[in-house]
Amino acid sequence: MGKTSIARLVAKMLNCLNASPDGPCNKCSSCEEITRGSSIDVLEIDGASNRGIDEIRALRESVKFMPSSGKYKIYIIDEVHMLTTEAFNALLKTLEEPPSHVKFIFATTEAYKVLPTILSRCQRFDFKRIGPMMIFDRLKYIANLEKIDIEDKACVLIARGAEGSLRDALVVMDQMISFSSGEKIKSEDVIELLGMIHNEKLFELSNRVILGETKEIIEILDLMINNGNDPVFITESLLEHYRNLMIIKTTGSSTSDMAFVEEEISVIKSQSAKLTLEEILYILQNLSQALTLMKSTMFTRAIIEICLLRLAKRNEILSLPEVLESLEKIDMSKLAVSAPEGQSLEKHVITHIGDGLKGGGVNQPVSSNNVISHGGSGSFTWDNVLHYIKSKSMSAYSAIIEAKVLEFTPERVTIIFKHDKVFIVEMLSSGSTKSIIEDAFKSVFGKVPKFEIKQDGAKENEKSSQKIIEKKQGKDEMHPVIEKAMDIFGGRIVRDTQETDK
Repeated sequence: MGKTSIARLVAKMLNCLNASPDGPCNKCSSCEEITRGSSIDVLEIDGASNRGIDEIRALRESVKFMPSSGKYKIYIIDEVHMLTTEAFNALLKTLEEPPSHVKFIFATTEAYKVLPTILSRCQRFDFKRIGPMMIFDRLKYIANLEKIDIEDKACVLIARGAEGSLRDALVVMDQMISFSSGEKIKSEDVIELLGMIHNEKLFELSNRVILGETKEIIEILDLMINNGNDPVFITESLLEHYRNLMIIKTTGSSTSDMAFVEEEISVIKSQSAKLTLEEILYILQNLSQALTLMKSTMFTRAIIEICLLRLAKRNEILSLPEVLESLEKIDMSKLAVSAPEGQSLEKHVITHIGDGLKGGGVNQPVSSNNVISHGGSGSFTWDNVLHYIKSKSMSAYSAIIEAKVLEFTPERVTIIFKHDKVFIVEMLSSGSTKSIIEDAFKSVFGKVPKFEIKQDGAKENEKSSQKIIEKKQGKDEMHPVIEKAMDIFGGRIVRDTQETDK
């Protein structure tokens, strides 16, 4: 980003003997000394290695002396955020009342680490990273100017590896010129020098994940790791690649930080089209989690293998929300129960429930998803009732969801709870909760049917929502067959006669 270079230019401007609004003259003795780095009036201090209070005390003593030849004595402190809190506090007094002949220039990549008391006494200029494509254009300009034979793809790789620093990019380019010995600089040479991953291999690995080809994923990973690529670096590269897919999928075009040649952009767009945005986000989430796990284990290879195989089988692994959504989308009409020709709906429903009782008693009720056809004009489901109750009261929904449905018709609805759900039965049988349930029935059937709540294995004097089963003290319990018949047909005891031993 050129922090120290700009600091030297500012120092040159301040001490230039022939300065103008256009900049320093670069010809006077002061400018030449600063250019050579030999000016005794411009001191560059590395904050990382001179971060203690003793070094700052020595600096405070030196600011008392006047400049030798220039107008100002200028202190450039690079990586100033590395100074200790004590060193900052020692420097604060000098910054509050600096001598007229002294100027401080601070350079840092992490300004938020500098004490607020220091920042408040400085004039701040924030530099931005140079985009990869701007660096690429500059490298191509220099290559054409210097008659250097270099592939466009090699320039792209250098620009991407520079991470926004033109100086770093130029250093790498100088190394490549020396390394090539006058021959054409190829992308393979840059990859070898910087230890990067071939984009072709990365794109191929990504494509295998998209297609779900597990065998090929393991083979490509094995090849990349054997070539010296670290599993962590592979994961980071994949994370960056799928981030590019996300950007293409979201915006429809590449951004300024994506440095690729045309054929690579085409591959990225092609892979992006094969995935939904939700799938890309799912892949990014899993890669991020894998990267976090790698920091706490030595088995980084196993983690990336497991992660990529899981991503390859992503369509076979459903999350809980996806399962619930799939259940909600089931075509309920396939489960419709219609009365046979010539038989009334009520008789058919009773027969259906009776068959269920024969198969296992009240513990095997009608499915809660059961659909009752009504007069050929539509169907009513228990799920419709539950959805309505859920929209009105989560507490009522949480309670009634535990029930099993015995009977569900426009004339009569019967549900059953386990014998230990006394509190739930009482809650559903009275007050506002009961009103919500009745409203739910009305929204489904257009009327309120007779509603009954039972308890499986209920004891004496235990209440249901709309009736109380009374048993005389001192007498035996009602015969199970009679009790089931009453439940099915809605009967009641007119007279209880018991045989006595003669």
